[in-house]
Amino acid sequence: MCNDFKKDLGINIRKIRQQKKMTQEDLSLESTVSRSHIAMIEAGKRDITISALFKISRALNANLQEIFNFDDVEKYKFNIEKFYE
Repeated sequence: MCNDFKKDLGINIRKIRQQKKMTQEDLSLESTVSRSHIAMIEAGKRDITISALFKISRALNANLQEIFNFDDVEKYKFNIEKFYE
């Protein structure tokens, strides 16, 4: 579940970046987050800190609501019972 969320978050960040006609390198320079870290975030392979998320959102000139626009409470429902199986 969490991996799906990370993947979808990365896809949404990539979509916004491409809409702004920015490369990963441009985003890296504007946000001070390394290009390799941005690539891993966009691929859904890396967790993102609040600080990095804030820097990326400012560099994209996008508010956090836009960054999380893909979120669906039902799709990403946390099931604690899985941890006790």
